[in-house]
Amino acid sequence: MARTRLPSPPLCCLALTFSALFGAGPCVEVTVPQDPVMQERGSSVELPCHYKTSVDKNFMLEWRFAPASIAPEQGKQILYFTNDKLYKPGSQAERLSLLHDPPTMGDATLQLANIRASDNGTYICEVNNPPDFYGSGSGLIHFTVLMPPSTPVCKGTEYARIGGDATLTCSSVEGVPSPIYAWSRVDSKTSLPLASMVQDDQTGKLQLTNLSLAFSGTYQCVASNQFGHASCQVTVNVSGTAEAGVIAGAVIGVLLALLLLGAAALYLFWYRKKDKKESQSTYTGNEIREDDTAPGISDTSLQRQDPGSRFLEQPVSRPESASTTKSRLNMVV
Repeated sequence: MARTRLPSPPLCCLALTFSALFGAGPCVEVTVPQDPVMQERGSSVELPCHYKTSVDKNFMLEWRFAPASIAPEQGKQILYFTNDKLYKPGSQAERLSLLHDPPTMGDATLQLANIRASDNGTYICEVNNPPDFYGSGSGLIHFTVLMPPSTPVCKGTEYARIGGDATLTCSSVEGVPSPIYAWSRVDSKTSLPLASMVQDDQTGKLQLTNLSLAFSGTYQCVASNQFGHASCQVTVNVSGTAEAGVIAGAVIGVLLALLLLGAAALYLFWYRKKDKKESQSTYTGNEIREDDTAPGISDTSLQRQDPGSRFLEQPVSRPESASTTKSRLNMVV
């Protein structure tokens, strides 16, 4: 396993040479893994830290921890050993221990039990041994907590129309390494066209295009890595007809019907009005006008008569008038 050594051997050897000449204390050389340490959640892990120095009464060991979201320089003290006493001030105290206690034999390896997701981050091992000419030595260990995916959350288009599109998403909050997502149709009796199903196994997105009734059903997303898997489901309902289209068609149909009825009523009204005007302007035999000739008399006969004869004509005596005149004469006699 590769090691990180602080300070570097040439400088430390130079310091040792200087200390041998002038009587100063030896330097401290700390060795930790260069590669990240990985362990599954719930298990235990050892974070190796070895050092070289001549331990005396001033020897001190310190472990600090910086979560993944914090810079290592801002790490907080979680364990330290000094004056033959061990202290654990951090929140991980009950789960922390040293592989060798006391850590005075060159091994300062830290043990962490019942690993949690919050243990992910950087651990700093630092050894001080005054009077150390070269100072203190320290090393950084990057620790990654491996864990299966948490139960993903499925979201997306639950109601769609024929010919439309639907987008489904799937995401797990936890999972190291990052989970792979796979979508499938639950209890599918017919295979769906692959060209209409586009999924991204890294982001968990599923795109359904050109929907038909066959796309209706329950879809399942499985998030998995080498430590486990979890799944979620979402139901998609594809309607046979677009309700909006039906409503729009009905409205248009009603408007067209009303328009046709209105046009027919207007035409009928105009036609009747026109027919009435034509009938009033046309003469009929039963119509009597003051300047018209009486029935049975021709215009020719009227023209032959003397215009003044009509005024000289005496009315024809009726029998009743004659009888009356005669009786009057008898009375005079």
